[in-house]
Amino acid sequence: MNRGVLRVILFALVSAALCIGPVASADDSAVLARQVFEARRDTVVTMRIVIAMSFGSRESESEQEANATIISPDGLAVLALSAVDPLQMASQMRISADEMTSRVASLRMILPDGTEKPAEVVLRDQDLDLAFVRLTEAPENPLVYVDMSQSGNPQLFDEVLCIMQYGRVARRSHAAFIERVEMIVERPRLFYALGSHRSRQVVCSPLFTLNNEFVGVGVMRMMAGATDPSPDNLMVIIVPAAQIKELSDQIPPVE
Repeated sequence: MNRGVLRVILFALVSAALCIGPVASADDSAVLARQVFEARRDTVVTMRIVIAMSFGSRESESEQEANATIISPDGLAVLALSAVDPLQMASQMRISADEMTSRVASLRMILPDGTEKPAEVVLRDQDLDLAFVRLTEAPENPLVYVDMSQSGNPQLFDEVLCIMQYGRVARRSHAAFIERVEMIVERPRLFYALGSHRSRQVVCSPLFTLNNEFVGVGVMRMMAGATDPSPDNLMVIIVPAAQIKELSDQIPPVE
């Protein structure tokens, strides 16, 4: 065989061998992510929220939707407080809200079967930007939920899976993506962060390890005392499962 041809063949074989590792690893991540997605997607629901804003004697209402993660079979769920109370961010950053107030005029949970059920806010934590909501009536059948005792603690650069549910325009379809942990802050409270390009999808969404462990929920973090809502003073973080569980344990069970 011509030596030139032989060199080309050998080079091609070596190049292919060098690519086997990364491709196989990517395929493994996809397989694991699909398994987690299938197991967890029904724990992610949509909350339909009607916010009443008051300024003096005037009041107006606006409707919005946000994802929430079911954490108990009776319909207890967690999401970002900033999705339920838009003015809490202004008060946290000491930005003047011109004496405006807000309240939840209506709160409904859209269940996996498409039915809507009334819910209520049962606990708020402004520091962590977390709100816990629960169905006002017990569901006919126990809901699929995230067991927070099955929590994971990813390390820097570990892959995590974020699951979300889109709105009516996407027929309430669930979606997911894999990202790597880009930041871990340990003090004074542990939190994780992904790339800022995913911020919009991460807020209110749950994250899991590829071993199907619950990592936490995306929320807004605000610089205390800031007066300028610029990107330098705001970021999206993941509150760890342990901190969410500590708060949820304070909620009285349904009688």
